[in-house]
Amino acid sequence: MGASVFAELGRRRVFRALVGYGVAAFAVLQVIEPIMHGLHWPDAVLSYVVVALALGFPIVVTLAWIFDVRGGRVERTLPAPSASPLKGARLALLLVGIGLLAATPGVVWYFVVRGIGKPAASQPAPSIAVLPFVNLSSDKENEYFSDGMTEEIINALANVEGLRVVARTSAFSFKGKNLNVRKIGEELNVATVLEGSVRRQGNQIRIAAQLIGVADGYHLWSNTYDRELSNVFSIEDELARSIVQALKPKLVQTSLVQRSTASMEAHDLYLKGRYFLNQRSKEGLRRACALFEQAIAIDAGYALAHSGLADCYSLSIDYAGERAARMMPKAKLHSLKALELDDGLAEAHASAAHVSEMEFDWNNSERELRRAIELRPGYATAHHWYALNLAVTRRLGEAREEMERARQLDPTSVIINAAEAMIFYQSRDYGRAVEQAMKALELDPGFDLPRVALVHSYAEMGRFAEALAVIDQAPRQTAQLRGLRAEVLALSGDREGSQRLLDEVEQHFGTDPLPRGTLARTHLALGERDAALLWLERGVEERDQSVVRTLGLEAQWDPLKSDPRFQRLIARTRLR
Repeated sequence: MGASVFAELGRRRVFRALVGYGVAAFAVLQVIEPIMHGLHWPDAVLSYVVVALALGFPIVVTLAWIFDVRGGRVERTLPAPSASPLKGARLALLLVGIGLLAATPGVVWYFVVRGIGKPAASQPAPSIAVLPFVNLSSDKENEYFSDGMTEEIINALANVEGLRVVARTSAFSFKGKNLNVRKIGEELNVATVLEGSVRRQGNQIRIAAQLIGVADGYHLWSNTYDRELSNVFSIEDELARSIVQALKPKLVQTSLVQRSTASMEAHDLYLKGRYFLNQRSKEGLRRACALFEQAIAIDAGYALAHSGLADCYSLSIDYAGERAARMMPKAKLHSLKALELDDGLAEAHASAAHVSEMEFDWNNSERELRRAIELRPGYATAHHWYALNLAVTRRLGEAREEMERARQLDPTSVIINAAEAMIFYQSRDYGRAVEQAMKALELDPGFDLPRVALVHSYAEMGRFAEALAVIDQAPRQTAQLRGLRAEVLALSGDREGSQRLLDEVEQHFGTDPLPRGTLARTHLALGERDAALLWLERGVEERDQSVVRTLGLEAQWDPLKSDPRFQRLIARTRLR
């Protein structure tokens, strides 16, 4: 009987139909998968398609048994003279069984073999980017208020366990740009975006906010708040909690927004100060210092204002050319006061870490940064500064990991992307340094730090023409870039051109300063060891980051490592 059934299946061309259907099913899967991913359909859709195609096999077997195609026409197949003894239910079960048996290899491959070695899919953690709230107030100078409120909501949401929040710098990089939510979500790698507006009129404030899903652009939640300005902290807390409820992660039990001061005037001054501090310019830092001081004069117990003032003083050394001897004591005084007032404030611990770094107390700096991260895991600046601490203490592998974490939290921060390029450079991985520096330059072609990393990497690779081309492409030729050009000219053998440019930048150093490390590198490239060591000593004295952060790491100092004077500098900075 088995032979006759097999012969009948062959006569009715059932096997040919199975092969044809199998080829067609495979083709459908090849087409449907890229379409599904392109339209952002869930993975379950493909599973449904596979099951549907598998169920088609018994149907094809049955139809092939009953019908045949002859001369372009569908005809019912007549039974053979010696017909199979199988009929009725037994025949139906046989045909279905053959179809299911034919479908089994494909189903097993898709649901079993294909999944071997693949990690189990996990539900992605909720993620959000809080875009800068639009200032709808009649007074455009209230921009600082809408920006400050945005930053405080970002900080509040960062305290929620299980919620990934994009850092301020990356969120603010979209300010004023007319991009759709899906584009922003893709660039920041988040599932949701919060948009909002602030209208301030006298003592009244109106805040409108809407939470939007990136995948489909649908509103998940929206609300408008009309309150008195004195209730701004409660508004921010209510807004943050509403967002968390919409996203459904685990909510912390305590208030998300803590009232940091009882004075709305002091809070207003603090927001203005933070607005100017974030500009990282000489004039911005000057104005920020004055505003933080006014806030403290109104509320001496305002920890955030003390932390902001400490940062103003310490950052003025790098960004405003202030003397370290004058700024360091002030920065330390206010960082300690901030910790005394609120030991649970992440910003205060980060400020204290920066002060410890200027005192070459790398261990305490690390402790403070680790504490800041513990208090606020989503604080990108703390991860960034901790990576720099790890690098300067020669733990470059850990530094790369920590800097990558900072970049994930703040993906469009040019300073973090540039710092990551510098760490690759210090690791002597010049190829990756070039790649990362180019990414940073795409974010801000006018920022010198990624250009410096790119030029140094090309120079170490002996690609001097490309290094000079990178300098030429800068929007403006700063003192730092002119000094960098002198260094590259010296390394490429153009001693006369290098010396002429070096004399020029040194002559104007008092009014147009540049990193002392650049001057030391150029003198060393010209074979002038004494002059190089003199600039290194000045850099250590003034806490110049181009010197302090490079002494124990970068390849250009290798010729000086046997010199006792260089070793004394290493000892002074406690980098042994």
